[in-house]
This record gives sequence, C-alpha cells and structure tokens, in this order.
Amino acid sequence: MKKISIGIIGAGVVGGGVLEIFKKHSASIARRVGARVEISAVCDVSSRKVPARYRDVYVSDWRKIAADSGIDLVVELIGGYEPAATIILKSLASGKNVVTANKAVLAARWGDVFTAARRYSKLVYFEAAVGGAIPVVQALNEGLAANKITSISGILNGTSNYMLTAMHNDNISFASALKNAQLAGFAEADPSCDVKGIDTANKLAILTSIAAGAQVKLRDVSVEGIEDVSSVDVACLKNEFGRVIKLIGKTDIRPDGAIDITVRPRVISPSHPFGNVNWEYNAAMISGDSAGDLMFYGKGAGRLPAASAVVSDIIFLSRQIVSKTAGLMPYVEYDPSKKVKILDSSSRDGYYYLRFTVADKPGVLAKIAAALAFRGVSIASVYQNERPSQKSPSGAAVIIITHKAKESDLRSALDAIAGLRIVRKKTVVYPMEE
Repeated sequence: MKKISIGIIGAGVVGGGVLEIFKKHSASIARRVGARVEISAVCDVSSRKVPARYRDVYVSDWRKIAADSGIDLVVELIGGYEPAATIILKSLASGKNVVTANKAVLAARWGDVFTAARRYSKLVYFEAAVGGAIPVVQALNEGLAANKITSISGILNGTSNYMLTAMHNDNISFASALKNAQLAGFAEADPSCDVKGIDTANKLAILTSIAAGAQVKLRDVSVEGIEDVSSVDVACLKNEFGRVIKLIGKTDIRPDGAIDITVRPRVISPSHPFGNVNWEYNAAMISGDSAGDLMFYGKGAGRLPAASAVVSDIIFLSRQIVSKTAGLMPYVEYDPSKKVKILDSSSRDGYYYLRFTVADKPGVLAKIAAALAFRGVSIASVYQNERPSQKSPSGAAVIIITHKAKESDLRSALDAIAGLRIVRKKTVVYPMEE
C-alpha cells in the first residue's frame, strides 16, 4: 500500500485533537485515502505537548519538516500570524501541500498564499479556519460552485456568541459573561480578538474571498465588536421587544460585483434563522442565485470539532497526492489582477434601534425627533420605561425604533444630536433585521 507522510507543526489543542483522531481512526482514514497515512513528524515548542506514542518523531524545528523531502503534506496548527505565515509559504516553496486552520494568515495573506500555491503547483486546504467542524468552506467552494453567490452571513465566533447568550438568558453584565466564558474555556485570557469582532472579520473575509474569486482584505471589512454591548439594551430588547442581539458577519454582493461587508451586533427576532443559535455554536447562511438560501449549523470551535475539519482536509488532499493530481488545478479561484469594489456605509439602509441618554426635562424628545426628521429618518416607535417622577443623575433613557433609513442619513442625524446640550452619553445604535 502507498504511504502519505504527514508533518504536523503545532501539537496544542487542535493538533492534539488531530493526533487523537488519527489514533482512533487510522484504519478508516487509510481506506478513504487508498493509502497508509502516517504522521512522520510532530513539531512543537515543547516535546511535553506531544503524546508519548509520537515522541520518537518529535522535531524541535519546523524548518526540518518543511525541508524534509520525505514529507508529502505539512499541517500548520500553531495559530497566530508569525511564524505561521512563513511556515505555510516555506512549505509550499519546498514542494509540500499544506493544511492549515489559520484564519489570521489566510485573511491577511490570501493573495500571497494562493499565488504561491499556484506557482509551486501545490494545494492549501483550510476547512478548520472557518466554523470549526461545519463544512462551510467546502460547501461554498465546491457544493455551490455552480452558483453566483449573492450573500453570506453568519454567527462565526463562539466566544462572543457564548457571551451574548449568557447576557440574554441569565440577565448578567458583559464582564460577568466574559468571566463565565473564560471559566468554561471558550474565551482566552486576552479575548480582544473575539469581542472586538476581529476573529469574525477574518473568517468573513475568507468566505467572501472564495465567493469573489479575489482577495477581500481585513481592512475592507467594517467591524464593530460586542465590547460596548450593555446589559441595559440586552434586557430592554428581550423584555420589551422580544428580540436578541447577535454578532453577525454579513456580506452582500451586488449584481455588478460590488461588495458590502460588515461585522456588527445586530438585533434579530427569535424566528430569524440565527435567533436560536446559542452559546458556542456557529451558523452560516449562504445564498446562491440557483441554490437559494442554505443554512449551516454546528460547533464552531473546540478541540475535536476543529480537529475533525483538519483531518477531513488531510484525507481529501491525500487522495489527490496518491492520484498525483494535487496542484494540477487550484483549490480556490484566485485572480490577482481582479479588484473588488467595497461599498461604504452610504450605500446601506435598514431599521435601527437607538438608545439616547438625555437630560430629563420637557422638549427633549421633540428636539431628537426634529433632528432625525430633518435628515429623512422616520420614527416607527418610541419607548421610555421611566415614570416622570423617576430621576437619574446620568439622565433619562429614550429608545427609538426607526423606519427604514439610509445609514448615512442616520449617522448625520446622530452627529447633530450629539452636539445638543441635552445629550448625556454617546447614543447606542444597533441595526435591526426585518
């Protein structure tokens, strides 16, 4: 039987899960590939992370794996930006096919990675970079290849979704939700990449790059995270409007190819496809001109879900290595000469939830309404849960739901309102899905 030699760089959480799956399913992996798939080298900064059964193939320097002519496939699982990017590019240049779970490198160096893959006639598979065990990359890249993709949206970060679910269900603060997520193992000691929306933006940029056949860069994504989401708004939306806040990445691709790509907290109803996607679960919805809407749901993070996607990539890439077809055709469509047009906020419109903190005196609502109306923003409803006798040193809360409005008009109105002496704090703004 033929043999495929694998070199794994990174034996941490996901890498350890890959080794565990290989231990349990090596025979079925060999049957699926049509060859014996052998882990010939494992690299990590510490040999103590490597299971005892792989200690005899431990390598301390990743460069030895990249340069080893006997290695067919390099699996990069160290995370972060560097040296991960260099590992991927050096491995390709050394004639190795690559599997990676690294969304940060792919989002930042998409063009470099797939230009190198084509130059050296090799493949890069990356299912675990987006959505953990959910096969959203394969679906978008292969299952929907006959479609022109018109939109991609999703809850793509388990940490932020876990926190928002906890705030909604348990009526707790952002700080308490973060602490709970860290104790549960879903949030890092430094959660900034997750709560600021960067992780979601990386994943959305990858999916959009596949759909566009060109690189959509991280700087093209309009990003707002959940770090400013208040339990006040979560509770109000839940109790008064029956709604929930979710961090949603969303790409709309216009008929002319122009792209509107955003990551931001959005207000949705429980009947929305993402309305009951809770805790660490992820979901993605992709719309194609022929297939219509397709929904994908599952665990988007975790040791074994991510490892499952990595091993799946190893299997399908190894099949091509065995048949000597790996690299004859690129895995993803990428045209370095193709430029994408990214739309700015002036092209967006929608419904909005606004919470103003203002002086508690007569005429305040009239001034706000006048500023909105002057710029073409119509009010659908107004809510204030404080009785006239209640006084707050920080000001009164006035909540307004708008009719459909242009975001540029709304921003102009809010800038004008911010300059009024009646305003006590920055206005809270969330787009609302219909």
